[in-house]
Amino acid sequence: MTRNKIELGALIIILACMVCFSLRDTALSVGKPDFEVIVGEWVRPDGGYLVHVRDVNPDGSVDAGYYNPSEIHIAKARVSLWKGLIKLFIELQDKGYPGSTYTLYYYAEKDALAGFYYQAAIQQTFKVVFFRKSTR
Repeated sequence: MTRNKIELGALIIILACMVCFSLRDTALSVGKPDFEVIVGEWVRPDGGYLVHVRDVNPDGSVDAGYYNPSEIHIAKARVSLWKGLIKLFIELQDKGYPGSTYTLYYYAEKDALAGFYYQAAIQQTFKVVFFRKSTR
């Protein structure tokens, strides 16, 4: 295994552990959360998968796209607050992806979205991390 793959694997594990144990040092300050911070393009380095968050609406719905590498239909995308962290939930509904979901948490200090991908077709959950590719 190359050093870069080992480092990426270690970073994914660390970020996933932060989600699992919901470390409070990454919590948002008291008040209304700035959900707009997740707007932008996010890439998953272990496969080039892309989440493009175009807008976050006042009702918590999210205008987003998912690409692998072509577009995969998103049935539902919502943002909320979970234990002080911004949580992005995406449900996919497309050929090969029916009912698959991403549950991602925003970590400001790493400018990363980390969490879990549930692949419904094989009923398995994977720890994942996305890094910001660009904003808006």
